[in-house]
Amino acid sequence: MKLADLDQGLRDTEADGTRIVSVPLSDRTLARVTRARIRALRMHLVESMRAMREMKHPERNASPVRPEPEGMAGKVAAAACTLCRGSCCKGGGEHAYLDERTMARVRQARPEMGAGAVIGLYIACVAPEAYSESCIFHGAAGCTLDRALRSDVCNSYFCSGLGRFVVNPRAPNGVVVVASEGGKTRRSAKLQDDEAPHPLRG
Repeated sequence: MKLADLDQGLRDTEADGTRIVSVPLSDRTLARVTRARIRALRMHLVESMRAMREMKHPERNASPVRPEPEGMAGKVAAAACTLCRGSCCKGGGEHAYLDERTMARVRQARPEMGAGAVIGLYIACVAPEAYSESCIFHGAAGCTLDRALRSDVCNSYFCSGLGRFVVNPRAPNGVVVVASEGGKTRRSAKLQDDEAPHPLRG
């Protein structure tokens, strides 16, 4: 994160001091998941499992499960992702950024499951419908994978506006999230930090 980005984040405020967090907006449509997409996912998982078996020290190289942001950062992130509806998921395709390091983590967390069972677990997480031209796990209610099953890319990524806020979540006068794309805009209600002192009460 560059200092210029932090400065820009602090300047994104309304006249009353409300901080604005700008994020993209996804306006894709849902489509039935085809058998071809399922086959492509299965092939990718098989390849990732094979790569995991060739890893040196998979117990040390497994990707971590990064926690979600907490407090005000978590509140704003939840609102931002709800309004955006998954613009960052568009690159997931049928691979969902899953790799051998993710497979190593899942196998360690579920030692009773063999490779075939883990692959079956992922296949079972695919919803009947997913957003077109997006990740196969990008369903109507968001990601259909539990956080422990997602790639580290998915668990750690924040778009630029949200990323600036997570790094520096100061917002004494509250936050409004604005998602926009192609002339369309969605706007959240004002979000307040329940743990921060009121600016007039100290």
